[in-house]
Amino acid sequence: MLENSEDVTIRPFRETDVETCASLMVDLPLYGRYGVTGKDARALFARTLAGASRALVAEDAGGVLGFVVYSLHGTFDHSGYVRAIGVAARAQRRGVGGRLMEAAEREIFSRGPNVFLLVSADNADARRFYERRGYREIGELPDYARAGITEVLYRKTLGPVRAV
Repeated sequence: MLENSEDVTIRPFRETDVETCASLMVDLPLYGRYGVTGKDARALFARTLAGASRALVAEDAGGVLGFVVYSLHGTFDHSGYVRAIGVAARAQRRGVGGRLMEAAEREIFSRGPNVFLLVSADNADARRFYERRGYREIGELPDYARAGITEVLYRKTLGPVRAV
């Protein structure tokens, strides 16, 4: 059992993490709602390894606890975008998701002043999590990721993008 987030290491994603993170993703009810299969999850992580995005993994002595997948310039070509985050049931509500987000945000903010992400409108726990981290709702995107699901666009900012 995970005692606290200090027992957790955040490290870069590697090839040996593909199956573990894909299984973790498929086991989370959120991704099941979007119809994510093992094949879909493995493809996401394979694209990450190929350089399409970046990922970090949280682990402790018991193994992988979670992941975050993000892009440094994924939104409007000036801002980072958090694509996916997942934390194993045994590690939820123990600071692992926050540690993963802090690490991803640190890298994104080193390249630009904004981080964007999408959250299902009816996912109240996730919305509170991001709002506590300083994210603000920008607007809704109905039927964007999946028919019948409304996404809420969130932004965390350090200031405006410099004009080019």
